[in-house]
Amino acid sequence: MAFTTLQASAAGGVFVKGLDAFTEYNPGQEGATLSFTTKGRSFKAVALWYGSSVSVAVEDDSGQRTIIYKDGAPSGGSELPKIGFSGSTESKSNSYIIGVHDFTNNGNAELTVAVTDGSDGIAIYVFEYDGYNWKPVGSMVTKGKGLGGCRIFRQALTMKDRSGVLYTWTCHGGRFDFLSSDKVNDPSKLY
Repeated sequence: MAFTTLQASAAGGVFVKGLDAFTEYNPGQEGATLSFTTKGRSFKAVALWYGSSVSVAVEDDSGQRTIIYKDGAPSGGSELPKIGFSGSTESKSNSYIIGVHDFTNNGNAELTVAVTDGSDGIAIYVFEYDGYNWKPVGSMVTKGKGLGGCRIFRQALTMKDRSGVLYTWTCHGGRFDFLSSDKVNDPSKLY
């Protein structure tokens, strides 16, 4: 796998640790780009402020663009809470990480879009390229529970609360299963 990071910073301030490659984006910036390869094709993910929120598009090696994230959710929409929004307008103080990691352990990277409001909300969306289209395969959202960041290791993404409860999403068969160390295995309890 080939990954290229065009704008990476010191890992100390990154709220998602363990990605294979990433770029950070803040809405006050002009934009951020991450070039990567998956399934034998080259792609470029671009994050930018458009209208009243951040959009993320993926461009393939032929120049075809697909918007995968807009208005605080994957392009197809989501019932999960939006992080850092007041009505339909996103806060310009949000921070983003666009990255790649092989969650499926098949030798092909999945694309990750992560956002935090900097205080008490974080959302991580994982997208997989099926050879033709980008589709969401994982959504991990927490709001108001004090989970400010996460770690990725192999096929798992984990977050820990202040009391030490560990929340884990693990990729099995192309989808993410959720478990918590307190045995309350319901991810909707995190928002």
